[in-house]
Amino acid sequence: MPSVKSMHRNLIYALATLFLLLGIFGYLDIKNYTYDGYSSRDFGVVKVEPNSPAAQAGMEVGDQIKTINGLDVRDGKAWTNVPRVKAGETRSYVVDRGGEEVTYDITFAAQKRSDSMLARVGWTIGLIFLFMGLWAFRSKESWASYLFAMFALGFAGTFLGGPEISNGLLDDLVDTLRFCFVLLAFAFLVDFLLHYPKKSAFADSPNAKKIIYWPAIFLCLFFITITLLQTDASSGLNTFIQFAMLLFIVGFFGWALLILFRNFRSNAENDGKINMMFWGAVIGLVPILISVIVSNLMPGTDLLGDDYYFITMAAIPICFAMALKE
Repeated sequence: MPSVKSMHRNLIYALATLFLLLGIFGYLDIKNYTYDGYSSRDFGVVKVEPNSPAAQAGMEVGDQIKTINGLDVRDGKAWTNVPRVKAGETRSYVVDRGGEEVTYDITFAAQKRSDSMLARVGWTIGLIFLFMGLWAFRSKESWASYLFAMFALGFAGTFLGGPEISNGLLDDLVDTLRFCFVLLAFAFLVDFLLHYPKKSAFADSPNAKKIIYWPAIFLCLFFITITLLQTDASSGLNTFIQFAMLLFIVGFFGWALLILFRNFRSNAENDGKINMMFWGAVIGLVPILISVIVSNLMPGTDLLGDDYYFITMAAIPICFAMALKE
């Protein structure tokens, strides 16, 4: 098994510091979030919340958004430097409604108290991922703890978020790089589980690293490319991204659960560490997997309490770090 070198140690602490600093600015930015009250998929409206700004403006499910304030919603370059919408700001929407062009104005409101609370809870979960990753790595510097820390930091970065950057392209690029790291975190999770509590035979196979990491690397390069090129958000591109991400998330989370289930079933000695990791993953991953699958295959469908499903993910870093610590 590879040893933990100083460059690995330095990378862990550098990423933790970077994500924490970005997260602090991200937390301060929560107060600037706005509320419109609609959800869309490929610019087609799939949900309009009652009494929301969108509902009050006359938006309906099925509206296909064409332009906002005169800008084509699919024009990537045109939207790069459009300032973020502010509470109280009104934007004009032109939509296609059953072949008829309809125009209405939506006045954005300040974020709802419940949404603001959820954003702060999400930020707190980011801290849990970050500090549990560091705690496990500092407690036992092994290759397995390094892989776990990289996984934990990847999810910490996406939960902690970051500040709004005035330069649109730079802001998009920073968001894309942070998203790329969470894609790699999926691979780090699988790699960690293949090394802990004992190294699997597959982890020693010649193509193991390629199978684990290349899908994430391919998606990272793809997202960085379309961000730099400011590619138009065509329907075909959006559909590809949605299904590629669905396949990737379900595939890697499913792979992780399969490894844990195999370890759990073969746990003849009733090892508490394996049991803790298995149930932590079930609690943390299953609700998210259900939400991802339903939202992609049946957009606009409401699952009871689905806004809160992400909270269960806190069980993963806590249970895994405690298992590593023992």
